[in-house]
Amino acid sequence: MRPGHFRGDLSLLRQGIRVAAGFGFHSVEGLVSVVELLEHSVYEAHSLAIGPSGFSFVLLNPPLRMGAFSAVRLFWNGAAVPADAAFIRPGGTTTAIPFSAVRRETPVTIPIGRRTVFLARPESRSPGRQRVRLELQSVAIPPLVWFEFADVAREEPPGP
Repeated sequence: MRPGHFRGDLSLLRQGIRVAAGFGFHSVEGLVSVVELLEHSVYEAHSLAIGPSGFSFVLLNPPLRMGAFSAVRLFWNGAAVPADAAFIRPGGTTTAIPFSAVRRETPVTIPIGRRTVFLARPESRSPGRQRVRLELQSVAIPPLVWFEFADVAREEPPGP
């Protein structure tokens, strides 16, 4: 675990304790249920798949964030996936756009309410529970939108 990640977890814990002290433990339980609801409404459960060529997952993209993104970053178990080894296939399209092609001049728009597929070839893959973090740099405010989830990757058969 990286020290910065640990610091972020401690900060979240500290804030949870403040909420519990100020408003009671039921408030913390309520916040946790909201976070779980958001995770389940954004990430398509059990869509994380791993195969010989890499991994993929699906975001359902409910209307939580609108707009275009000028950069996309992906982390696989804390390690950054190179931008030329990660791709996005926005809802309804068949063309995978490499993260390296997403810039301020050529932003990517993730359609609201449509399944968006993310594909990547991380440098290392291992079986078991995986942690994925997706960062989207918005051309608007707030500048950085991120989403993180953990899931057990299902095996995909080798392609043709």
